[in-house]
Amino acid sequence: MEIAYIIPTLNEEAHLSGTLDSVIVQTGEKEIIVADGGSHDETLEIARSYGCKTIVSSPGRGSQMNQGAAVATKTGLLFLHADTILHKKASDDIERILSRPGTLAGSFRLEFQPNTRPLRLYAFFSRINLPLFTFGDQGLFLHRSTFQAIGGFEEYPILEDVEIQRRLRPCGQFRKSHLPVVTSSRRFTKIGPIRQQLLNALILTAYYGGVSPITLAKLYSHIR
Repeated sequence: MEIAYIIPTLNEEAHLSGTLDSVIVQTGEKEIIVADGGSHDETLEIARSYGCKTIVSSPGRGSQMNQGAAVATKTGLLFLHADTILHKKASDDIERILSRPGTLAGSFRLEFQPNTRPLRLYAFFSRINLPLFTFGDQGLFLHRSTFQAIGGFEEYPILEDVEIQRRLRPCGQFRKSHLPVVTSSRRFTKIGPIRQQLLNALILTAYYGGVSPITLAKLYSHIR
């Protein structure tokens, strides 16, 4: 399957090479698009050294991923965080899942590096195929035609990954891969895994209760 790997970045020089290494070994025809939100480090230089297509966008993952998708030419899209490592057979599983009748989109399950017991528990819940347990760091994949039909991401400062599922899931099947992606646990180690999970739960509860993501972003700003 032809896949465009769309990676939003902002000062990701410490992590981007590992992510790109995991992309270039994938099977199938590919293009790699790094949508940067204004990095001041070597992020763009690293991306260009790998032959990536690079664009500079207004900051914010929703905006960056929309602009990356706008220049994509492949039939499949995978939105991948810059600190997330793909399984070596990820592209094969994307093709398997998206070829199933009625399937519109999917994601992977999580593993963390470095790992701890609380994070292993958090990762276990990422296998549950519900929006409350499915976030952008699990890698969202779908057909480009589907992404265009639903109008892409809302350009929120946070929760664009949750919001898009509220539009996707009623339209068709959303499936979870049995394969993991390995993502950095830096946002958990910064304030502690328990505090971070409580913060995540608070933000989600408030969002589903009607609080704007723009307001909620003030609680989340320390990790973006």
